Amino acid sequence: MKEHGSLLIEVIIACAVLAVFAMVALPNGLAIYREAAVEYEVQCLLSDIRYMREVSRTTERWPKSMERRDAYQLPLRRQAQMRFRRGGYTMLAGSAVHSSHDFLPGIVITGRFATSSRDGIALTFGDDGLLATPCTMLIYMEGHPQSARKLILSAGGRCRVERSVK
Repeated sequence: MKEHGSLLIEVIIACAVLAVFAMVALPNGLAIYREAAVEYEVQCLLSDIRYMREVSRTTERWPKSMERRDAYQLPLRRQAQMRFRRGGYTMLAGSAVHSSHDFLPGIVITGRFATSSRDGIALTFGDDGLLATPCTMLIYMEGHPQSARKLILSAGGRCRVERSVK
């Protein structure tokens, strides 16, 4: 015959075992998430930089059919740029917003072209699609500099990603 209350003790022991497994698995799961989030943001940024480089090659000058000779004159150039802000960046062709990207929660980007101001500083592309100034950016999860990736952009148009320890 079964003793009364033994089922409750078995349930408590099973919950305790599950709690121990969760305590072991949670930090590993969070580390995997941090690595994946940083890698995702780096790949999105690289893809958008390459895209804006192509936009600058094709839209730097207005088509002849759009140029007008009267009082309303279009700006001479439509400069492609990426304007960074604290939580993401906006891609512009001239003054027109092309699209924007918001970083995942906790992602931090630092470097010469990242800023905490609302407008931000921009990566500017020339007629040939090359950056006006080379730069290096560091992308990492807030509070975890060991997850950092260094994005190196040369003036010649080359992009390189390195794992970096801050």
